[in-house]
Order: sequence, then structure tokens, then C-alpha cells
Amino acid sequence: MPSGRRILSRIQSNSYNSSSKGGNGSHTEDRDTNMVPLAQMAVLPKHCHLPEIPSDPNMSFEAMLYFFGVIAMGLQYINLYRTVWWLPHSHANYALNFYLIDVYLVLFLCILMSRRIVWCFVQEVYGSRFSKSVLFWVVQFLKGALLGSIALGLVYTAYMVVANHSALYCLFLSCPVITYVFLFGPSIKPLYHRCLVWPTSVCDRPRHKKEEEEVILFHNCVLTPDVIRSEVEYFKLDFNNRIKQVLFNSLLTAYYMTFVPLCFAQTHLNNPKHVQNTCESCWNTLYYDTWWVGQHVVVTWLSAFLMLIVHYLPPKYLDLLHRTALHLGRWQKVEGRHAHVPYNAWSELTVWPPGALVKHVKGLFKAEGINVTAEPGNGMHGRFFFLFHQPMRVVNWLLILTWLLVGYQFFCLIQSTEWNHIVCIALVLFCNYYTLFKLLRDRIILAKAYKEELSEDDR
Repeated sequence: MPSGRRILSRIQSNSYNSSSKGGNGSHTEDRDTNMVPLAQMAVLPKHCHLPEIPSDPNMSFEAMLYFFGVIAMGLQYINLYRTVWWLPHSHANYALNFYLIDVYLVLFLCILMSRRIVWCFVQEVYGSRFSKSVLFWVVQFLKGALLGSIALGLVYTAYMVVANHSALYCLFLSCPVITYVFLFGPSIKPLYHRCLVWPTSVCDRPRHKKEEEEVILFHNCVLTPDVIRSEVEYFKLDFNNRIKQVLFNSLLTAYYMTFVPLCFAQTHLNNPKHVQNTCESCWNTLYYDTWWVGQHVVVTWLSAFLMLIVHYLPPKYLDLLHRTALHLGRWQKVEGRHAHVPYNAWSELTVWPPGALVKHVKGLFKAEGINVTAEPGNGMHGRFFFLFHQPMRVVNWLLILTWLLVGYQFFCLIQSTEWNHIVCIALVLFCNYYTLFKLLRDRIILAKAYKEELSEDDR
């Protein structure tokens, strides 16, 4: 058990004193014979201190994610419209059939996927904090001009895409709306609210600065059960929102940047006059490797997912959840009939020591952890403790997934013989190397920081 300082739990003492008083009636006497005195000392968990680990600012991260999506889209177009221009009798003069690429679709996708970086610029760049400053108003003017040009460009390119393609094809552009409603419901707040779109800052202790309107997450190291459960509920909502943002934005990147170009791929030429060396009697059919372009969609989604989740779940945030999980503990249900086993009636105001047996409406439970404030039979409390009571569990899972992805890409790179396959794998693999570097760095730092806690846990 991790070391910590022991303090007298008044809540436990009151609970025990009230339960050990004599009462009239056989029912009270039978119940008291099964009651056992609780430990008079509750353990306050000892938390290790994490050093400052550098992380990417939101603006830099959004720029990297946007350029990653643009690169993935360009690679998908290479997979679709590549040529064999080096052959002596080839009719192609370039590496790609550029005339098959819909320029308006490319511009529409680039403008649409720039929404996060543009909104991040609007939210976080001020130029000056003083409204009377000239620089402040210059930046505000630039923001307005940027938003106006983005809106006009999006409307114009969307109109041209709808005009050049059938309505059935254009329905592909609205499919992510279903995913959004499934994840977030009818609310539009997750699209623009700063605390929902980007991860909230984390601090070791609360700050008392009234001039800062930014929401900061911190942990209350207390032995008050209702405060701990409320904190767990708040962190659960915040964690679920982060996972939803990661899933939605990674799916959005993979869908618009790699799958939509595949849906709008021209299988035959509608305007033969733009093609060199064509004849009216033959069909101009587009052939591409279905397995490879489908694999590129999946790899792009996994790469974007890992980039986002590493940014949304930094080490400081995972340490915050770990500290809360140590205070929460969990209950393990005791199976079978134990009519004569000594136990206590569970109370929501009691901090329970490890090994305590309590009787709840859902059965008989045994306490596990340094101290237990969770509700017996509460599935959310059990999942929260399982995920975060081991400080490096989430990082290890992410590191394993990243190693598997990088290993698979490296294996495909060795086996590839076509030039477009080599270029496609190499560029995406280079992006995943940065994610792998950050995870390895975090893993090494966390292992050293939690070395004492994990060694005491093994005892």
C-alpha cells in the first residue's frame, strides 16, 4: 500500500459510535453482533510530484493536425491518379493525371478542415490585452477579415461542387453530421466553446486569480466522501468530452481528407476534350488499388486519433485523474452467502479503510484501495478506478497502439515496390514518429516520477 499520513477520520468515528450503541429489540441486537469496529485512522494518499513536461500549444498542434490532413489528402490523390510516365510508350507527361482532380472539391475540403485552426487563432490570439491598444484593434480587424473570407470561400466552393456533381454524391459531404449528433447530441457548443473544443488547463493546486476567466482543473486532496464523488463525476464528464472530441475530429480528418476524394473519384471522363490522345470509341476508366486506398483511410484515422489523444490526455491530466482514483477506491462484490460474516452498514459519509466489509442494497462488498469513498455497485466508479488507479495504464496502452501502427507501416514500407506506396507510407510514418517520441518521453518521465509509489504498491 502506498505510504501516506494517517489522520483521524471523525466521520468514521461517528459512524462507528452510532452503530455500536445498544438498542432495544432483537433485530438491533442481531445487527450489532455482525458489526465490526472500523479502523480509527484513515490514510490520506501520498501524491508524487510530476516535473513540467513541455506540450504543444493549441495553435501549434492545430497547425500540425491541419497540415497532416492536407498531406493525407494529397497522398490519396496520388494513389488514385498516379501514372506510369517513365514508360517509353506512356501517353502521360506528369506523375499524376491532374485533369481528373476536382479543384473546387480540393479547395472546399481544405477550407472546411481549417475551421479548427482558424477558430483557435480567433480564440487565443489577441495581440494586446488592452482594448484601447491599436494592436488589439488591428488583430480584431484581421480576425473579422479572415472569418469573412473563409465563409465566402466555403460557400463558393460548396456551390461549385454541388453544381458539378449529382446530389447523391453531395450527400457524402453531410454524413459526419450523423456522427456528430450521435456523440454530442443536438448541441452546437462542442463546435465553438473553448473549454469543450480544446483541453482545459491542469494545475496542481487551485489558483485564486479573479482576472483569469480560464477554467483550470485541479484536485482537492481531502477526506470528504461527497466532495471526492463530486470531483469524480466532474472529471468523468470532462474525460468523456475529450474522448468524444478525439473520436469526432479524427474521424472527420480521415473522412474528408481521404474518404471523400475516393467517393468523388472519376471512373470515366465527362470532358474528353481535356484528355490527351483519347478516342471516342474507348472508355477512359480509372483503375486504382482498392485495398491500398482503403488502408490509407484507416491509417490516417489511427494516426490522427493518436495525435489528438496524446494532445488531449497530457501527463498532468492523467496524474490528476490518478490522484482522484486513489481517493475514490473501489468495492469488490463478495459472492456467496455470508450470513455470519461481520460487516458494517454502508454509509455515504464514511471513508472506508481497505478490507472493510459493508452491507449495501446491492449485496456484500469488500473495500479495495488506500481508502474507499466510492458507492458500492456503481459501475462508473469501478471503471474510473480501473482506468486511472495505475498511473501509467493509459500511457502504456497508447504506446502499444503506436508501436503496432509504426511497426505495421514499417513492414509495409519494406514490402512496397511501387513509388506511390513508398511515398505514402514514408510521409505518414514520419508524422507518427513525432507521436511516438512524445509518448516515449512521457512514459520515461512518468516511470521515474512514480517509481517510489509503484515500488511501495508491489510490497
